[in-house]
Amino acid sequence: MYNHRPLTLAVSLACATLCLSATASAATRAEHLAEISQYRDQAHWLDALAAIERAQAEIPNDDLLFRLQVLTLSDIGNAHRAWQLYQQRPELFDDAQKQRFEANYLAKRVGWSLAYATSEDTRLDEAEAALAQMDAMLQRDGLTAASAPLRVRYDRLILLNRLSRHTQVRDEYRALLAEGHPVPDYVKAAVGDSLMATQHPDEAIPVLEAALKADPGQSEVHSELAYAYLEDEQPYEAINLLKKWSAAEPAWRWANGARAPYANWPRYEADLNLAMVRAYTGDLPTAQRDLEAMVEIAPGNGGTQSSLGNVYMMRGWPRRGLERYGMATTLDPRDVSARIGQIDAYVELQRDDLARPIHDSLLEAYPNQPSVQRMDRAWRAHRGWQLHAYAEGGRSEGGGGASPLGNNDGRYGVEVQSPILDDRWRLVAFADRRSVDFQDQTINPLRLGAGTRYRFGQLDAEAFVNRANDHVGDTGLSGGIGWQFNDRWHAGITAARNDADASMQARVAGITADSVAVAVDYHRNERFQWSIGGSQYRYDDGNRRDTVTSSIQQRLLTRPTLQLDGLGSVYASRGSLDDVPYFNPSEDRSVEIGLRVDQQLWRHYERHFRHRLTVSVGNYWQQGYGSALIPSAEYRHEWQLADGRIFEYGVSWSRPVYDGQRERHIGFDAGLRWGQ
Repeated sequence: MYNHRPLTLAVSLACATLCLSATASAATRAEHLAEISQYRDQAHWLDALAAIERAQAEIPNDDLLFRLQVLTLSDIGNAHRAWQLYQQRPELFDDAQKQRFEANYLAKRVGWSLAYATSEDTRLDEAEAALAQMDAMLQRDGLTAASAPLRVRYDRLILLNRLSRHTQVRDEYRALLAEGHPVPDYVKAAVGDSLMATQHPDEAIPVLEAALKADPGQSEVHSELAYAYLEDEQPYEAINLLKKWSAAEPAWRWANGARAPYANWPRYEADLNLAMVRAYTGDLPTAQRDLEAMVEIAPGNGGTQSSLGNVYMMRGWPRRGLERYGMATTLDPRDVSARIGQIDAYVELQRDDLARPIHDSLLEAYPNQPSVQRMDRAWRAHRGWQLHAYAEGGRSEGGGGASPLGNNDGRYGVEVQSPILDDRWRLVAFADRRSVDFQDQTINPLRLGAGTRYRFGQLDAEAFVNRANDHVGDTGLSGGIGWQFNDRWHAGITAARNDADASMQARVAGITADSVAVAVDYHRNERFQWSIGGSQYRYDDGNRRDTVTSSIQQRLLTRPTLQLDGLGSVYASRGSLDDVPYFNPSEDRSVEIGLRVDQQLWRHYERHFRHRLTVSVGNYWQQGYGSALIPSAEYRHEWQLADGRIFEYGVSWSRPVYDGQRERHIGFDAGLRWGQ
C-alpha cells in the first residue's frame, strides 16, 4: 500500500516555508517603504532614489516602487528619465501626474533648445523638435495652443522666441494677459525680446524691468532693456541703466581659494553696450575711444571687433569697418552682426558682387531674425528701382530786373533709375522742366534725357544724353568720372556740352554753354567735411566764366536728438567778357558763414520726422559795385516713411545783390526719394 505521510509532510513543510517567506517579504517591503517615505518627507531625493533602487533589487516589478521611482526622478529634476519611465507604464499614474511629467519633460526640452548648437545648420533642430512634440501631445489630448495647460503655454513662448516666431510670441502673450494670466518671471526675458523684435519697445520695457527685478543677474536682460529704452526714445534712461550696471560689476571676480581672479563677463557686456548706445545717440568719438581700448585689451573677442566695425561705419569709414568685421568673422564664423556689417561695408565700397553671397547665406540661414530681415529690406531698397521727384519755385522782388533768377522761377522733374545690373550698372531716364520769367520774356524748356551710371570699387562714372524742346542749342551731352582714394578722399571731374545748368538769362538770348568742372571732397568723419572745386563755362558768345568754390562743415554740438553744425564757404569767379545779355560780373567773390540746427522730433525705427533750420550771412563783393551783406535762411521738414523713402519740403528766404541792386527772393521746394 502506498504511504501518503511523507508527501503530506513535504507539502506541509513547503506551505509553511512559503508563508514564512511571504511574511518576511512583506516585512521587508514595509521597511523599504518606510525608509523611502522618510527620505521623501525630508526632501532627501537622492537618498530616496537610492532606497527605491535597493528595494527594487529585492522586490522587482513592484508597481508602488515603480511609481515612487518615477515621482522621485521628477522631484529630483530628472524630467527626461521620469518621462521615459512613465511612458513604459502610464496606467500607474493619474491625469495630474501625467500632465506634470509631460510638462516637465517639455520644459527640459525647451532648456536644451537654448544650448549652443554644434553647427549653424543644426542650431534650431532641438527647438523645432521640441515644438513638434509639444504640438503632437496637444493634438493627442484634443487641445490647442490656447487651451493647453498654463505651464505648456508659458514654455511654448520660450520655444517660439528661440525659433524667431516673434509675432506668435507677442500674440500668445497678449492672449494670456487678456485671460488674466501674467507670465512667470522665467518667461519674461523671451517675451521682452520678441516684443522688441516686433518693434513694440513700449510693451517690452515693463516686461524686461520685471524680469530684471526678479533676477538682477541676467546680463541679456540688462542689455535688452537698455535697447528698449533707446528704441522708445529714452536715450538717457538707456545710458544711465548701463552706467549703473557697469559700476555694480567689477572687472574681475575672485572665487574662494583661487590664486587668480577670473574675468567678469557681465562687466564686459555692460561696457560694450554702453559704448554702442553712446554711438547710436551720436557720441561716436567716445564710443570709438572706449571700444578701441577694449579691443586693445582683448583683440580675440569677436563681439568687440564687430562693434568697433559698426562705429567705424557710422563715422564714414567703410574700409576700416570691413577690416574689423573680417576679424570678427574669423574669430566667430557664426557672428550674424559681423556678416551684416560686411554687407553694409561692401555696399558703401560699391562691391555688391562681394556683398550678395553673404546676403544670400544669411537670408537662407536666418530668415526670421529681425536684424537679417532689416538687412534684406535695406538690400532690396539699395538694389531696386530708384526714383527722385522734385518741384521748386521762387519769386524775386526788387533788383530792377538784374536778377539771374528772374521774377518768377520754377522747376520740376523726375529721375528714374533701373535696378542694379551686373552689380555695377544702372540705366537712367529723366525729365526736367524749368520755367523762368524775366522782364519781358519767359522761358520754359522741357529737357528729356537718358544715360547710365557705373559704380564699382573705387571708380564711379556716368554718361547722359539729353534734348530740350525749345530748340536752343544742340543735343546735350554730359559725363563724369570719380575715384575713391580711401575712406576720406574722393575726386571727380565732369564735363557737359550744352549744359542744362548754364545761365537761363543766356538761354533767353539763344546762348548756350559747355562746361568742365573738378571737385575734391574730404570726409574726415561724420563731424567734419570739406570740399573744393573749380569750373569753367564756355558760352557760345566767347565768354569764359571761371569759378572756384570751397565749403566746410563742422559739428559744434551733438545730442541724441539734436545736432548743431557750423557752415562756411568761399566763392570767387570771373568772366572774360563784359557786354553780354546776362549777369556776368567781371569779378566777384563772397565769404559766408552759417549755422544749421537739425532736430529729430519723432522716430519709430525706420520712420522719422526731422526739421532743420539754416541761417547764414555772407559778404558779397562785385567789381564796380562794392560789397554788401547777404543774409539767408532756410527751414525744412523731412519725413522718412520707410527705409529708403523720404519726403521733404522747405522754404527759403534771402536778400541777394546783383549789380548793386538788392532784391528779396522767397522759394519753396519739395522732393520725394524712393530707394537709396
